Amino acid sequence: MWLIFCLFLLFILVSADLYFGRRKAMNKPFQKSYPHRKGKIDFFSSGPELFDQLFADIKNAQHRVLCLFYIVKDDECSQRFFSVLKEAAKRGVEVYLLMDRLGSHKVKKSIMHDLKQAGVHVDFSCKPRLPYLFFSLQQRNHRKITVIDDRIGYLGGFNVGREYINESQKPALSPWRDYHLRFNGEVVQDLEAEFLADWNQEKRPFLKAIYRENACKQGVKQAILPSKNGELEDTLVSLIAATKQSMFIGSPYFTPSKPVFQQLIAALERGVSITILLPAHADHSLVKQASYPYLRKLLQYQNARIHLFNKGFYHAKIVIFDNRFCDIGTANFDERSQLINWECNCLIDSSQFIANIQPVIEKDIANSETLTLDGLNHLSIDERVKEQVAKLVCKYL
Repeated sequence: MWLIFCLFLLFILVSADLYFGRRKAMNKPFQKSYPHRKGKIDFFSSGPELFDQLFADIKNAQHRVLCLFYIVKDDECSQRFFSVLKEAAKRGVEVYLLMDRLGSHKVKKSIMHDLKQAGVHVDFSCKPRLPYLFFSLQQRNHRKITVIDDRIGYLGGFNVGREYINESQKPALSPWRDYHLRFNGEVVQDLEAEFLADWNQEKRPFLKAIYRENACKQGVKQAILPSKNGELEDTLVSLIAATKQSMFIGSPYFTPSKPVFQQLIAALERGVSITILLPAHADHSLVKQASYPYLRKLLQYQNARIHLFNKGFYHAKIVIFDNRFCDIGTANFDERSQLINWECNCLIDSSQFIANIQPVIEKDIANSETLTLDGLNHLSIDERVKEQVAKLVCKYL
């Protein structure tokens, strides 16, 4: 009896912590917006290729390197990353590394000390804090931003670790499929501004911008979309509501917020064709089963298509609207990213850019299996049990 009472009390305390913590966060004004700019965008879907380019750019840095990652691990890939940063710092480049406290929990104190000794300015973002401890554990800095000098910027889904370069110890999660962007042009100043906004918190030494205005009149039209306290939900609702013909959604997780899901249903009802690409193999417990109720409702419409990537792990975060607007960045298509996490996406207004990356998307769809309503309605007993459990804990996945 006492055990039941204690569990009930714990549930009440956690629920109150989450409710009031989120309410306080939502009351903080954010609403930051950046103008549409033009510039060059390089698209990466392979970890080894991305990190070869990223490390080469850091090695060629002359003034400053800013890196923000949700996950940095303590493995061979991460050690190579740390070495590149330390080498840059030792030759006089200002180097700043910010990592999410929970996502990068494997980075030990000894590693932090070693980085600081080499001259790297390093710290953790979103440290758990009172009075809303459990909410602070839920709200993560999920961004992956790099800015090199005032010339090059990076944004996308890749973190730093061996699985991201196709060396996962779990065979089902390799190769790792993800999408990441490399920028040249005016938008670099906006990525720099987002990094500085995150760095200039939690009593860290204040860091100023060094971006020098370099007008770019040619290239892909683009805009940086940062979000913290529900802004992403509002953005997606508006974009889906304006969609007339087709949508493509690629995400490792699919548990959208209620308003976003309602807009998807409304889009299907007015004839919009929606294609969704998700991983067949999950990297976390219950996240796949948590998506089943949403997918089951979508598949009741003939203009909904759902594919499960089964040639490794699909971790990309992309939404394409009417083959005109393309949203790529750090946000998953789930309630956590849409309402709680700190995220950063890029909205690209270019049919040509979408046409250029279409072969990659088509290849990923070709390396997938089609999910059917009949398949979801005839799950194994194990899957049905997991789905019921997922319904109870989906807010915390």
